[in-house]
Amino acid sequence: MKMSTPAPQRAHASAEKCPRRPTTAEGGSGAIRRILMALTLCVGLLAASTPYASAIPTDLDSCPTDRPTLYDVTIGNTNVADFGSQGNVWALDSYLQHVQVWMLGQKHYCFRIEYDGTWTSFAGVSPGGSGTISEGLTGTFHGLRILRLTGEFNPQYPLSGHVADFDWQCRADGTCTGPHPSPGMYFSPITNVNSTWSEFHATSAANGSWDQTKNSDFGDITD
Repeated sequence: MKMSTPAPQRAHASAEKCPRRPTTAEGGSGAIRRILMALTLCVGLLAASTPYASAIPTDLDSCPTDRPTLYDVTIGNTNVADFGSQGNVWALDSYLQHVQVWMLGQKHYCFRIEYDGTWTSFAGVSPGGSGTISEGLTGTFHGLRILRLTGEFNPQYPLSGHVADFDWQCRADGTCTGPHPSPGMYFSPITNVNSTWSEFHATSAANGSWDQTKNSDFGDITD
């Protein structure tokens, strides 16, 4: 994702469909959708002149927590489309996102994003694709994502605490018309972003659980 204009973009409303995880055919089995690229990029960083400009660590499933945390915020999100393994929107999510950031080198950053929340189902194909799910079922979920980003730090939001709440206003077809976090909240321009690890666990009281990692899916939540 790149931003061509020098001025950071604010969080905005969009009628486009929310970004989804690539399907198996696209080479992205199990990649998490619920944290779309924009909101996972909603992180602040210190200036590129920070002294940590050494070789970039190669562990892709974690961040170098032995280094000082550069950024620590939370972001609230409601009515976010949750895509199942078959590409269908099976639920709407509401969650609190916790973002921590470390610097890997000049203009290179590592983000650890944890999110905890609740889901409410739509009627249709179950998230794991093995059956169906009724409308109105509820449950909880926890997720983790690790991102690597290259870009210029240009913060427009606070660098600590709870910085914003967004109602995405998504629908069952994946169309989201409400405001949501954008990379321009903290970066301009962004030259590269890569999700190196993701995991997700959704559960219900009586209808099973569904798990995903960057490489696999297992379990399901069905009637």
